[in-house]
Amino acid sequence: MGQAKNRGTLDQRVAQAQAKLAANRPEKLVCNSCGADVTQLNPVSTRGLRGLEAIWVGQCDCGHTTFAASGEPKAVEAFFFALSQDSELTLGRQDKAGGEHDKAGD
Repeated sequence: MGQAKNRGTLDQRVAQAQAKLAANRPEKLVCNSCGADVTQLNPVSTRGLRGLEAIWVGQCDCGHTTFAASGEPKAVEAFFFALSQDSELTLGRQDKAGGEHDKAGD
């Protein structure tokens, strides 16, 4: 116990977590359905999800939801596999800026 004190005050730890989250935020997501830019992104908590650094979700104007996840490759794969269990899922890959985007199977 007492490990949190070694990482700073509560305010410092909150600021560090917010900075880490902001550093992982993509500039935009590209919708895997229509290809439009999705710029309104919301973070999803990764607490308890070992290996995942950040998850972002955005709603495209076409009505489709687009997710982005970063972290260990196996954890990211498991996250998207879990999402696909309850719905049809189109997977894609993009760089952080959203400039390079391709869908699985293209």
